[in-house]
Amino acid sequence: MSNGYVIPIDPAELSNRFAAPDEPDFDEIDEVEDVADEDGASFLIGENYETAIQPLLDRIPQREADLIYLYYIQKKRQADIAEIFGVTQAAVSYRLDRGLQRIKFLRSIPATTEEDLREDLAEIFSSSIDIDILVGMWKTTCQSEVANSLNLTQGRVRHRFFKAVATLEECAKEDPRFVPYFKIFSSISDKHFNMLREVILPQWKGRGGDVCF
Repeated sequence: MSNGYVIPIDPAELSNRFAAPDEPDFDEIDEVEDVADEDGASFLIGENYETAIQPLLDRIPQREADLIYLYYIQKKRQADIAEIFGVTQAAVSYRLDRGLQRIKFLRSIPATTEEDLREDLAEIFSSSIDIDILVGMWKTTCQSEVANSLNLTQGRVRHRFFKAVATLEECAKEDPRFVPYFKIFSSISDKHFNMLREVILPQWKGRGGDVCF
């Protein structure tokens, strides 16, 4: 190909293209309409907050939990929330949507606790590493975070995780007690890697404090 068809690209610009493709630059987005996703968030209405909503908010990034609480529970406008945090309304809208996606995922899988997970998985897996990997994936859905926390390579975490999911599938066929666990981890491995992983945006750094309610 001739040089006439080559368009030079700044290395910094090229790096930015791959840094976080799902994270828009909110400073370049116009204000968005303040409309709640009534259908998608209908479960937030009429549910007991302490028993049905708070446990879910405790498992998503705190910033998104704050936004969902203010918008859907306290009924504040997105523009007012944006003013509280010192960000754009578009940033608030995006984070609300991400928070709802995470909550919908949590509602789609069987509920459990870390204590129950460790106790029941110990009946199947003799290695504590496999149990730690599964528990870590249940908490974060992020292979790299689990790898860092356990001082393992991401490749090893991925290999052992998929192997453990296959083992759970076989155990679930024999014992219905393990069906919920297989549903949890097969859902993560199927479509929900990184669903609970938080991406820190520069727009939020140092704005609004850690908690605003």
